[in-house]
Amino acid sequence: MLFIPSSAKTDQEEVEEAGYLASASDLMVGLLFVFIIMVVILSQRVEEAENGSKNNDPLESAVRAIGKKIQQSGVPVVIDPASGVITLPADTLFPKGLAELNTDGVAVLDRAKVALNGILPCYIYSERKNRSNCPSNPNEVEIETIFIEGHTDSTPLQRGIYTNWHLGLDRAHAVYDVLTVGPMQNFKNERSLDVVGISSYADKRPNKDQPKDDAKNRRVELRFVLAFKPQPNKSAPDTGSFQDKFQKTMGTK
Repeated sequence: MLFIPSSAKTDQEEVEEAGYLASASDLMVGLLFVFIIMVVILSQRVEEAENGSKNNDPLESAVRAIGKKIQQSGVPVVIDPASGVITLPADTLFPKGLAELNTDGVAVLDRAKVALNGILPCYIYSERKNRSNCPSNPNEVEIETIFIEGHTDSTPLQRGIYTNWHLGLDRAHAVYDVLTVGPMQNFKNERSLDVVGISSYADKRPNKDQPKDDAKNRRVELRFVLAFKPQPNKSAPDTGSFQDKFQKTMGTK
């Protein structure tokens, strides 16, 4: 008798094939799960790095805190944390081309002075020792110098040898005279030198992307310079195991 091999699979073969497919499916699910966890961990690392870069710059943190304090007093300053600058619009303080403060300008500076006297002692070497609570300065940043800078537009002054250099300096001095009536005149850095000083740049440092004759260049800036403090080495590699990060991500640790 002639036997023709059957092409039908036996029950055993079907069971073995089903088991193989199930194992492959479980493996793919497992790999996908691991991939998702790695993406989550990577996203967290990127977010932590971005937040760290924002929060770890002591100059930005200090200027932002000081500027917001002034704004809360009702003074319309512009804060540039990256440059360490707080800007007072000169047109609010002075008549055009003059260095004598107007009435509104004196009132604005008086409000700014109160705000500054309330927060700056937390950042000044000579004053911090008398402060037990400084929530605005958790990293104990110290300000070395505060420059009150006078800036003008490029319009020439028709006043003989009196130029925009003189105007910028006189405006800075006028602001200095108001702000330093009180505690600020006694602020000292670690070298026992006065913290607050004045300077003039005339029209040589116009606002970014502004023509030199633009009115926005007429301004007085408070430029903050921090004392140098060696920072601990934060470049050491992260030695945490993948298992630790996995458990933390999954909320099991």
